[in-house]
Amino acid sequence: MVCVTNESIIIDEEFRRLIPALSGEERNGLEINLQRDGCMDPLVVWAEHGILLDGHNRKELCDKYGIDYPVKEISLPDREAAADWIDKRQLGRRNLSLDQMSLLRGRRYNRLKQGHGGDRKSEESRDRNDRSITSEKLGAEYGVGCATIRRDGQYADAVEKLGIQQEAANREITAPRKEVIITARHLPDNPSPEQLEEARESVTRPHVANNSGDNEWYTPSKYIDRTKAVMGGVDLDPASNEAANKIVRATEYYTADEDGLNQPWTGRVFMNPPYSQPLIQRFCEKLSNEYQSGNVTQAVVLVNNATETRWFQILLSAASAVCFPAGRIRFWHPRKISAPLQGQAFIYFGSNRESFIDQFKSMGGVCRVAR
Repeated sequence: MVCVTNESIIIDEEFRRLIPALSGEERNGLEINLQRDGCMDPLVVWAEHGILLDGHNRKELCDKYGIDYPVKEISLPDREAAADWIDKRQLGRRNLSLDQMSLLRGRRYNRLKQGHGGDRKSEESRDRNDRSITSEKLGAEYGVGCATIRRDGQYADAVEKLGIQQEAANREITAPRKEVIITARHLPDNPSPEQLEEARESVTRPHVANNSGDNEWYTPSKYIDRTKAVMGGVDLDPASNEAANKIVRATEYYTADEDGLNQPWTGRVFMNPPYSQPLIQRFCEKLSNEYQSGNVTQAVVLVNNATETRWFQILLSAASAVCFPAGRIRFWHPRKISAPLQGQAFIYFGSNRESFIDQFKSMGGVCRVAR
């Protein structure tokens, strides 16, 4: 047992990152109350180690203004128990977002189903009935269904795998929880720093439902290399310009001035179309028609993964396979910095489906399109 004094309290950064940050308004209110009334609620400290578990914001502000604060010590067996105590305490706050509540519940579920410290068996090795009891217990405690608790656990696992615990706790995750889970699921077990960074950015950058702005963004060479490995080359890029074609190196390309929609399309096509409406739908319709008529023999299309749109479904109606990258594509431009607003998809048309799967499977999930 450690003798705890106000001066000896330890701030553990791992524990601190578990705690959702206060909004600016909440912090200002706390600051005013502390200056006016003093610190009424005790800071809670893990007695065995002198580590602060609750009251980080109060301690910081009290230290700033020289305000005394009471301290309460509690005894806990290990770090897992201490982390679970923090999450349970935070779930009593009234100002949490749905994502924050899901994260906290999910972390509690994952700990409890693994035996809460001590015996940390994997989920696969545990009896299903044990996990069901855990989800039922937490579901009853927080007024949600068992399935919700299990999804919370998947979300918490995904947040941990992506290394975005602080962002998730502080409401900085812009992607829906389901997308965070899918992104983490498609990430390799030992991702490269580049793969991890792309995946992290894909769930923390702003999302949009529709793209109506800048069409001038070009495809990085590593994706063009994969495309050429599948098709053996690129005969035509129907939505390009001189700068972009230095990377694509298509035999022929059409610029905006030449209006590729009114030009002949033949052979092996790579297309990164303009993403604004109505142009994107017209380019997708043109490609689908030219492929089904036999003029286009193979194609790889890079578009946003807007599966609910008519133009995406038009592409799927003739496609052979689709790759959903684990992270957003960082397009390039000689004078602008890319900030992709949502995830993308590579859609393949042609008979070399297995080659496409082999070339693109390391980027994310690849699906065969059934007819």
